[in-house]
Amino acid sequence: MSDVLKVGTAEAKPGDLSKGVIKGVELNTSDRIDIPVLVMKGTQKGPTLLVVSTQHGIEIQGVEVIHKVMREKVNPKDLRGAIIGIPVENPLAYMHHQYLSWIDNQDLGGGGSASPLTADKPDGTATERLAYALWQEAWSKADMVINIHCNTRPDSLIFQEILVGNPKTKDALWKMAKAFGVTTVVDDTPFEEDSPPTLANLVAKKGVPDLLMELIDGRWISEPSTTAGIRGVLNIMKAFDMLDGEVEPQEGFPIIGGACKWEGVMRANRGGLIRFLKVPGEFLRKGDAFAEIYDLYGEVLEEVTMPIDGYIWAYPCGDILGTPGSMQTVQTGANIAYYFTSSEQK
Repeated sequence: MSDVLKVGTAEAKPGDLSKGVIKGVELNTSDRIDIPVLVMKGTQKGPTLLVVSTQHGIEIQGVEVIHKVMREKVNPKDLRGAIIGIPVENPLAYMHHQYLSWIDNQDLGGGGSASPLTADKPDGTATERLAYALWQEAWSKADMVINIHCNTRPDSLIFQEILVGNPKTKDALWKMAKAFGVTTVVDDTPFEEDSPPTLANLVAKKGVPDLLMELIDGRWISEPSTTAGIRGVLNIMKAFDMLDGEVEPQEGFPIIGGACKWEGVMRANRGGLIRFLKVPGEFLRKGDAFAEIYDLYGEVLEEVTMPIDGYIWAYPCGDILGTPGSMQTVQTGANIAYYFTSSEQK
């Protein structure tokens, strides 16, 4: 175990908490936009846990989780191993209150694209260079990763997603998920070793488990996200013997049991305002109406129904990427609801 853990300009000796930056990119004003980082090193041997937030610039709940865990909940003298905390992974998106980097409209995590942004380009676009710096300085040094994202609305379900198609990480991911203790969405798609080198794929190739966490009310620091996030991170640290203590069950919000499976997204056929008739986490039968789209005269244009027996985890409608806010409206083809099933449903 090295005496010093260095991440960017932050250097932590055993028993220390240090802050610094990972060098970022320069704007056309020559001002540099860096990535803030906190590093805590314990006094005993153990794994290095990386906790990141705000990979998407409007998802800030994880910022508070990282601060609370590293500044209030964990004493480095009691820690076995180390914690790397990155409150805002994508400052280019965060500074403009946007989901993606305002400067090149790219997704730091590489998601949602046929040509995902990768972390292997030191001479790439601005966002590609941020991803490369994050890999070199932080992700490549981790033994476990908790990647905190958020759904926008406060009535969404808090959930986590694990990709169990990689035999190198499957068991550890299940252990992390059971410790964190919230609704668990399981993706068993086989992992391909030649997958594009995104941040998530690079750690997967190394056999490092990467838990994707989705808190709620993403644009605000609020409950129950803060408490759920803190408890979940500490539970994982206890389960992997980084801290003493028993794993504490999550409480105060809905949790769907079993192995849940993402089924798809429902989209609007008409445009207008939308009202919701059911809450996320409520079990719905195929054909149950859960929303209505209506016009400015109050006439209902479309009744939206559940396509299968299952659950809704979030209503993302009105959350238009590239905008600072959202409204309870939809256009033709807009996302209305994410839905899933559970192995325990009747």
